[in-house]
Amino acid sequence: MEKARCKLLLSFLWTNALVAGALVFLFFSFLDPAEIAVAMMLDVDEGLFRIKSYIFGFVFIWLIFNASTFLNCYFSSLRQEKHLQS
Repeated sequence: MEKARCKLLLSFLWTNALVAGALVFLFFSFLDPAEIAVAMMLDVDEGLFRIKSYIFGFVFIWLIFNASTFLNCYFSSLRQEKHLQS
């Protein structure tokens, strides 16, 4: 039982990472973080700022998708438990 749950958890994390990666790629295809740094007159290394923005964007989108997935699983398990009790 525990092994199946671990496989399910890893499959959710992996698929969410793939989708988050694709969305980060699409988002940053239209928006260059280095240009934003120059426009805002930030005194940062453009290359490093670009990489940090990519990482932050990926992690943020990945965490949002994981939260959505896990809340969906949690609420569906609550609904299944309610139906089993009645």
